[in-house]
Amino acid sequence: MDVRRFPFHASIPELLRAFHDGRDSPPALLERCFAAIDAHEHGVNALPTRVDREQARAAAGELAARIARREAVGPLVGLPYCAKDTHATAGLRTTWGSPIFAKHVPRANDPVVQRVLDADAVLIAKSNTPEFAAGAQTFNPVFGATHHPLDPSLTVGGSSGGGAAALACGMTVVADGSDLGGSLRNPAGFCGVVGMRPSSTAEPALRNAQNVFGTLNQIGAMGARVADLRVAHRAIRAPQPRRPLAQWLQAWDAEARRRAAHASHPLRLAWSIDCGGSMPVAGAVRSAFAQAIERLRDCGVELVEAWPDLSGADDCFQVLRAEHFVENWSGLYETERARLKDSVAWNIAQGLALDVARVAAAARLRSAIFERVARFVADFDAWLLPTTQVLPFPIEVAYPTEIDGEPLRTYIDWVASCYRITVSGHPALTLPGGFAARGAVDAAMPVGLQLVGRFGADEALLDVGERLEGLLAPLNDARPALRTS
Repeated sequence: MDVRRFPFHASIPELLRAFHDGRDSPPALLERCFAAIDAHEHGVNALPTRVDREQARAAAGELAARIARREAVGPLVGLPYCAKDTHATAGLRTTWGSPIFAKHVPRANDPVVQRVLDADAVLIAKSNTPEFAAGAQTFNPVFGATHHPLDPSLTVGGSSGGGAAALACGMTVVADGSDLGGSLRNPAGFCGVVGMRPSSTAEPALRNAQNVFGTLNQIGAMGARVADLRVAHRAIRAPQPRRPLAQWLQAWDAEARRRAAHASHPLRLAWSIDCGGSMPVAGAVRSAFAQAIERLRDCGVELVEAWPDLSGADDCFQVLRAEHFVENWSGLYETERARLKDSVAWNIAQGLALDVARVAAAARLRSAIFERVARFVADFDAWLLPTTQVLPFPIEVAYPTEIDGEPLRTYIDWVASCYRITVSGHPALTLPGGFAARGAVDAAMPVGLQLVGRFGADEALLDVGERLEGLLAPLNDARPALRTS
C-alpha cells in the first residue's frame, strides 16, 4: 500500500480515467467518501452541515449515466465536493460560523460554488470555518472546533480548516476555500495537503468579498496533491466549457508530457527559514525545513539562501485587513456587536479608526512591496519558506502568544510567513514537507513548505510544486495513522 496516499483517493486524473474506462464510478467514489465521513467525522468535526445522502447519490448516478453515454461533462465530473461555510449554497445552510446566521439558508449559490458545480462536482457538505473566517484556528460558536486528523487534541489551523481536514481524512476529493492572510495555506500545511493562494488579481464576477474589485482576499482550492489542486483551481479561476471525458483526459495527458519534457530543466530556488530573523520560527519547524532543503539539494536543486525586502508588510497587512473587515462586516458591528467574536469586532473597530491617509499609505506601500518581490522572484523558479511558523497547537488555544519563548505582538503574528506573501500579491503554494514533533512524546505533525512564484504565473508555480512534490515524497511516505475515529 502507498502509505503516503492513505487515506487519500487516487488523483483526479486517475479517478476520471477509471470512470471513463468503467473501472470506477461516481456512485462508488461517493460511497467511499461517505464511509470516511462515518469513520472520522465524529472525531474531527470537519463537515458539520451535510447534503442529504440520497440527493447526492442521485446526482452521482446521473453523472455516471452521462459519462457512460459519452456526453460532454465538466472537469470535476462525479467528484465529491465540500464548500467552505462562508460560501453561500442554495438550499443548504450557510452560517459563516456565526450565531447571527446559524439558521441562514441562501436562495442562490455564490459564484465559486456555482463554478465548481458547473464543472459537475457533487456537493456533499459545508466545511467548518472560524466565525467570518477571522483567525487561523477553526472554531466557532455554531459548530465548535475542528480537530486534527492525526491528533484530535490539536487544531487544524484555519480559516479553511474544515476542508483541509476533510481532504486529509478522505471525506472529499474537492475542497474550496479563501485566503486573506493564509486561510488556504495555513490549514493545508497543518493537515499535510496542498493549497494555493492565487495571484492577487481582481475578478469581480467571482465576488470574493463585498468590494469585488479588492484583491486582499482570494478564492482558491486545496487538494490531496498538486494534480488535484490544478484541476480544481482551473475550474474556479478559469472555467471551460464541458466536453466528453475522453477529451479532458487527452488534454491532461498532453500537458503531462509537456511538463515531463521540461523536467530536465534544473530548478533554481531561493530559500529562507525566517527572512533574516525578521519572524520567529519554532525549532521543530526549522528542523523539518532544514531536512527538506537537504533533500532537495541532494536531488540536484540549486538552492540560494536569499529573501526579498518585506519591510513594512506587517503594518500594511494590519491596515488593509482592518479595511477589509469594515467593508464586509461594519453593518453587523452596528446592529449585532454583542454577538460578534471579539477578534472580529476588534478588526472592525481598528478599521473604523483608520483615516484615508493611512489607508492610502498602506496601498502605496503594498505596491512597493509587490515591486520588490517581483524583482526578487524573477531570478528564481520560486522562493521557498515555511508555510507556518509553528506546528499544530492545542485545540483549546485560540492563537499562539509566543514562539519558543519569544512573545508575539498581535494575535496574527504567528502567521506572518503567510500574510506577508498576501501583501506582496504573488501566488503561494503549500506542499507537504515532512513531519516534526514538538517533543519526544508528542505526535509527529505535518510541516508545510511554501513556494512563492512569479505574479500571474500560477500554472508555472504548480509545475514547480509538482516537481518538488515528487522529490520530497520520501519525507512524506511515513504518514502517521489517523486518530480521529
